[in-house]
Amino acid sequence: MDFWEEICRPHLDTLPWYGQDFGFCFEELVVILPPHVILLTVSVYHIAIARGASIDNHVYPFPAALKLRFLCSLLLMSSAIAAPTLTRVLTGNLLSAVDIVISGGIKVQLHSHNLNINTLEEESEESLLGSSRTNYGAITRDHNLLVGEDNKSWISRITFNWVNQLMVKGSKHDIYTADDLFKLPHRLNTNDIEKKISLKLDATSNSINQEEKERNINGNLLGNDSGIPDVKIKSKSAERTLLKALNSIFGWEYYSLGLLKLTADLAGFAGPILLNLLVSYVENKNEPELHGVYYALGLLLSTFIGSICSTQFDYNMQVVGLKIRCSIITTVYNKALRVSSVSSSKFSTGEIVNFMSTDTDRVVNFCPSFHAFWSLPFQVGVSLYLLHMQVGLAFLAGLGFAILLIPINKWLASKIGQLSTEMMLQKDSRVKLMTEILRGIRVVKLYAWEDTFQTKIEKLRIAELKSLKGRKYLDAMCVYFWATTPVLISILTFTTYSLLGNTLTAAKVFTSLSLFLMLISPLNAFPWVLNGLMEAWVSLKRLQSFVSLSEVDLSSYYSQDDNYRGKKVLSIRNGTFSWEEEPNIMQSVNSIESRNDNQDEESKGALLLKNINLQVEKGQFIGVVGKVGSGKSSLLNAILAEMQRIGGQIWIRNLEEGFALVSQESWIQQCTIRDNILFGKPCDYRRYEKVLEASTLADDLKVFSAGDKTMVGENGVTLSGGQKARVALARALYQDKDVYLLDDPLAAVDAYVAQQLYDKCIMGMLRRKTRILCTHHIKFLAAADVVVVMEDGRISMIGSPSDVLDEDFLTENKVTDQVTEESVGASDVTEEEMEDEQVEEEGMEKGVLSLSVYKAYWSAVGVCLAPSVLTALFLMQASRNVNDWWLSYWVSHSHGASNSSANHTGNTTDADDIQFYLTVYGALAGANSLFTLMRAFLFAYGGICAAQYLHTKLLSVILKAPVSFFDTNPMGRIINRFSSDLYTIDDSLPFILNIFLAQLFGILGTIVVICYGLPWFTLLLLPLGVVYYKIQHYYRHTSREVKRISSVSLSPVYAHFSETVTGLTTIRAFRENDRFRKENLEKLDLNLRAQYSGQAVASWLGFRLQMMGVVMVTGIAFISVLQHQFQAVNAGLVGLALSYALSVTNLLSGVVSSFTETEKQLVSVERAQQYLNIPSENLQGSLLVSPFWPTIGVVSFRNVYLRYRRDLSDALCGVTFCTQPREKVGIVGRTGSGKSSLFLALFRIVEIHQGDIKVDGNCIKYLDLKDIRSRFAVIPQDPFLFSGSVRENLDPASVYGDEEIWNSLGRCHLVSAVEKLGGLEADVGERGKMFSVGQKQLMCLARAILTKTKILCIDEATASVDMKTDALIQDTIREEFKDSTVLTIAHRLDTIMDSDRVLVMKDGKVAEFNSPSVLLKDSHSLFSKLVSGKN
Repeated sequence: MDFWEEICRPHLDTLPWYGQDFGFCFEELVVILPPHVILLTVSVYHIAIARGASIDNHVYPFPAALKLRFLCSLLLMSSAIAAPTLTRVLTGNLLSAVDIVISGGIKVQLHSHNLNINTLEEESEESLLGSSRTNYGAITRDHNLLVGEDNKSWISRITFNWVNQLMVKGSKHDIYTADDLFKLPHRLNTNDIEKKISLKLDATSNSINQEEKERNINGNLLGNDSGIPDVKIKSKSAERTLLKALNSIFGWEYYSLGLLKLTADLAGFAGPILLNLLVSYVENKNEPELHGVYYALGLLLSTFIGSICSTQFDYNMQVVGLKIRCSIITTVYNKALRVSSVSSSKFSTGEIVNFMSTDTDRVVNFCPSFHAFWSLPFQVGVSLYLLHMQVGLAFLAGLGFAILLIPINKWLASKIGQLSTEMMLQKDSRVKLMTEILRGIRVVKLYAWEDTFQTKIEKLRIAELKSLKGRKYLDAMCVYFWATTPVLISILTFTTYSLLGNTLTAAKVFTSLSLFLMLISPLNAFPWVLNGLMEAWVSLKRLQSFVSLSEVDLSSYYSQDDNYRGKKVLSIRNGTFSWEEEPNIMQSVNSIESRNDNQDEESKGALLLKNINLQVEKGQFIGVVGKVGSGKSSLLNAILAEMQRIGGQIWIRNLEEGFALVSQESWIQQCTIRDNILFGKPCDYRRYEKVLEASTLADDLKVFSAGDKTMVGENGVTLSGGQKARVALARALYQDKDVYLLDDPLAAVDAYVAQQLYDKCIMGMLRRKTRILCTHHIKFLAAADVVVVMEDGRISMIGSPSDVLDEDFLTENKVTDQVTEESVGASDVTEEEMEDEQVEEEGMEKGVLSLSVYKAYWSAVGVCLAPSVLTALFLMQASRNVNDWWLSYWVSHSHGASNSSANHTGNTTDADDIQFYLTVYGALAGANSLFTLMRAFLFAYGGICAAQYLHTKLLSVILKAPVSFFDTNPMGRIINRFSSDLYTIDDSLPFILNIFLAQLFGILGTIVVICYGLPWFTLLLLPLGVVYYKIQHYYRHTSREVKRISSVSLSPVYAHFSETVTGLTTIRAFRENDRFRKENLEKLDLNLRAQYSGQAVASWLGFRLQMMGVVMVTGIAFISVLQHQFQAVNAGLVGLALSYALSVTNLLSGVVSSFTETEKQLVSVERAQQYLNIPSENLQGSLLVSPFWPTIGVVSFRNVYLRYRRDLSDALCGVTFCTQPREKVGIVGRTGSGKSSLFLALFRIVEIHQGDIKVDGNCIKYLDLKDIRSRFAVIPQDPFLFSGSVRENLDPASVYGDEEIWNSLGRCHLVSAVEKLGGLEADVGERGKMFSVGQKQLMCLARAILTKTKILCIDEATASVDMKTDALIQDTIREEFKDSTVLTIAHRLDTIMDSDRVLVMKDGKVAEFNSPSVLLKDSHSLFSKLVSGKN
């Protein structure tokens, strides 16, 4: 007791029970303290678990706010010690041990609990919803987000009251961006979903490769902390199946929703049973009135429960669908990041974009289809059982007819699935070609190929429409069978029942009729469900074929041998690399070996690197030279693991660090110049300034008012060729890697800039780095440690520059030592132009859909066809309602007739009556069948007409748009119109519009029938109508804006993906896979938020309309009971009204949701219409010219002024010059001087606003654009090849014969390359990837040779070819175009030294125009300074 008193002192109440309560000490220690200790323990455990769940076991720093809270908590807890101390010092009193323990314990518990913050989760969301470096026209975001379903009460979840906050915003027109929408709930966290699907897909391959991983010398090489993508090669024995992964992750949640579906179905069947009881009650005058009340209450309860279950099922099913969408999109994106370049060649960019759009949509649509697959037969079975209870064996007549339809529906569904597969393949081809056209739109316009490519696209579209027609007409057959089946079943059933001698009663007829109406939904939907399942299966197989591709496995590609030590950073021993997969590899190897025996025999197929031996030490400068197509770029790709290693060994030091790559075709992101250079790294301003200086970008940035924050257009279209190359070089410099792979970065810049880059960059900042430089500029290899000479995929020579670069090389080097200023790839950019040449935000309409959108679709369907469809719909619904009314009339009057004729002819009269009623009933059913058939086929035909018209118009407008349109609208945005939006117009819009119109006429017919049967219902109808209007109006304002945001937020997903695929080699080389994966998640997160908000809004509406349906059914039931009491009701009409009322719930929600969905789908028409209104080029001219114009090739500029936009300064200022017939003119000048603007003005890519340009005396502004562009020839700096054969690329219009084509190839030294590829019919691959960049330029030269034009414009056409080939090409140009006027924007000065005259441009004006010899004599001339390389 002394101990007890000691710890409780100075409190006197030390006993457990003191007076009427616990003793103070006992209460504190026994009652209060233990729960706090337990809570403290749980809190500490929770904090530990949260820490342990950190991603990749990284330790994340505490935010400043958390540090402050932690400090405050420590100070508060110290009060437990300060309290007794200060009490003793100040008052001399002692606090008990209990006081100290309780004070400290409670504070520890409280504040440790407060410290339990999900810092990881907040940091994850911060990174996910934070700003991205790359915008792509995406919607901006902030952190003031609406919170959705999380932490809401169960009542709010059931009634969807938590959506009200968004509905209020929508009604106030305050929804503008994704910031105004709901934040994704925890169960839709994109990070978590991506991790789950990745783990499931990689689980099998990881286990298979476990032993190999254990044998790795560097055990942490593939660890989570590494920058290397964690990928494995696919194993055929354990193929990763996307379906199995999805089933494993979401299966339990998905299948458990079937319980809600089952409950909703069972509640639905209570309706017809209670209807039977209620109508029997109305027929039976003696039944107690309390029974009627019970039946009405039963209807209330059953419809209420069914409504709750169905809305919850639909909402949660959509959430699962979003999870699956997120899983598939992230899987496709991540696969694209990791798949090997060799494997990915099987699929085009257009196909993979379709994987992320159309195929994903189809797999997501599988979600409701699967549950419908078991639910619909269940509904049919129960309906037939209940029919048997009503009409006995007579139901077998209808059942027999339904069974006969099963094989028909099965055939229709399988045929539709087959046509869907064909249509998807045709769609892939069309989108692929459209993507390539948009990539090369400038070249398409320069060559006047718009009509040719429009014809190619339309051919593909015709094939696609053929499959679409087959689908739609088969769909029309389905619609016909589905809509007429319940009517025909009812005829057969009632006829059989009557002919068997039974008497039809109102209860039997209308219970059966309600069951027939319930049969409409499953019978209508089941073929669609089968079709949806088949489409999903087709898309799943397509996705699986992509997911199953081989991935880049760095651990198996690179050797892990410990023997590689010392200074070596790269070693290749007997390496053999190919661009082909098995089994083509061995065939290529054998063909090369056989070619060694027979030099005349050429191997066919892709380039093969063979017997590569290369040793590179740290800090070495390696030069790689060789002819066009000799394998220089392929050697770099082999080092990067972008090729297939089929022999030998390759080893690299610090594999996880990656490489700094500057590719031959500069890959520039659509973001600011600064972000392009930083490339995800934090900004170190000192290093950044050094990089700008070394890459000679400082002066360029001064030209732009926004400096390095200037936005770059898609693919860097707003930068010159040299600027793009230097930005790419600056990006590599800033990354500070050990190994630099430089693929001819000096080709696009002039001699002065090239020398600066060489001195400041290659031999400056990178002097201690390992550098491998592929180049045709031999003079820059004098200081190289090793020079490698490539020839036909082999290393023909290797050694020091003095050993390898013989006198021929040196002589050649002297000839080509001078280079002119770089040209501007697309245009000469001035400050104002670059400032204005930004990517526009994607336009998004606000408010109600414009009436012009409806008019546009009405016109597309046809001004005569559209009214015919509406008329057929009206007649179909009217005949259906009259048919049902006739049943009511039959039942009501047959009772009276049978009673009055009981004493007369008896059976004869009954038989006559039955025959009469059946005859009318059959005639009405036949009319309904005919009108249904008309409606189905007219609607299918109208949808096809609209699809054909809108695509043709859209394609024509896009191809005729000016180049400025493509500069300000990213390709992904335009492709979105031709893929997702067009698919909506083709398929989704007609489908949902058909449903909407059918349900609209159905609800109107239902209301008319109910009001006719129960006139008192109009009193209930009026307030319900007002509420119904308010709800749908309230809903439409919100859902419409959400759909628009969803559409706009989808384009950045596609744009980012297209950009990623284009720059895949660069991304992988820099080991930036993870950052791009996160950027994809950010953009996907925005889009999913829009889709989630749209589904929440739809569920909000659905629940409220379901409740309105409950009120209507209950109201009709109680009105019937009340009228029964006054003997003022007809049982037949009550049965008719109630049978219709039971289906009114679905119709009410169906009309609004289908109308809103139709509006959403019409957004695609609106988006297409936005592009239909863009201005086109001035195509038509007023002057006709001779078919042989131009004949002598005299080009005359007189006082020409040109500006790119009205608000910009002039790019050409008073340019005046005139060429002589067949004159060769070289054009030189610094960046922005106006060189390329001359060509743009000559080809009327940009229209001049003053002066005139004449060719052979004809002013070109009065000529047709096609006449101008087709009569001139151009060889652009950026070569353009599209998917197709060599012949199609050289002669798209099929004008020339084989002999002429082979001759042009021979003149360009491409015969061997084309023969090796497989001849004129060989496929050049997407964007001509089977050729090197130099070979692509030679292909463009071959096109020009074919045309034999009198005016040839050359824009640095040989920048990417070696010196010898360049000399041969110059000879070819001189010979082939000796009778033509040739205008050459010079890159290598030797190409214009023998020109008749040189045109020197400066500040948009002609500075000098004379022969080279005259200009060189004047040491102060601009041309002389260019030759000498002076700045």
